[in-house]
Amino acid sequence: MTETNGVEASVATNGTAPEKTCSPGMKVSKEVEDLLLWEDPVKSGGILGGATMAYILFHCSGYSALYILCNVMLVGVVGTFVWSIVAQLLGKPEFPIPEPKPEAIDKAFACASEHGKAYTNKAVGVFYRIAKGHEPALSLKAGFALYVAAKITSLFSLWTLAYIACVGAFAGPKVYTMYKEDIDMYVGIAKTKVDEVVAQAKDFVNEKVLSKIKPPAKKTE
Repeated sequence: MTETNGVEASVATNGTAPEKTCSPGMKVSKEVEDLLLWEDPVKSGGILGGATMAYILFHCSGYSALYILCNVMLVGVVGTFVWSIVAQLLGKPEFPIPEPKPEAIDKAFACASEHGKAYTNKAVGVFYRIAKGHEPALSLKAGFALYVAAKITSLFSLWTLAYIACVGAFAGPKVYTMYKEDIDMYVGIAKTKVDEVVAQAKDFVNEKVLSKIKPPAKKTE
């Protein structure tokens, strides 16, 4: 006789599977997908335009992000307060603000915690392997990646990189859906060439560099 656990019992009694707190893998919601694919051009254009205005404001005003954020919040607090007073005097509805949902907030934080823990464990594992210095190939990859990141960040500020990422998120998916066949063809050709160059570079590095590096032997207890 097999013993059923709480999940199986709930499925048997209710007929439905329990709701998952977080789906495996990072998936884009339908609302975000429609937003990035410009299903509603007014909404997508408004958000991208707002991001552009925010970038110009942050980048060209000379004020710090915290200063601008505090002033925007101040305007919002004063505006909602005045709206509430005027609405009461004129018998108008209050400012439409949705009520907070603790269950949705708990679910979002639980999902973020699960993914954050998984990615943190992976990052700590890779950092440990690099710090040990027993894998020359991994150390070279990390050094090259850090060198490229340093060069890119020296050319662009954090706000500029964030704005470029925002524009890419709105432009990339839409352009890809419009020219999918052509993009796939050229990407395939480029991938083949890149794979050939990477294979040649790996052979060269393995033969000329890694073969001459002897990592310290691991201690055996």
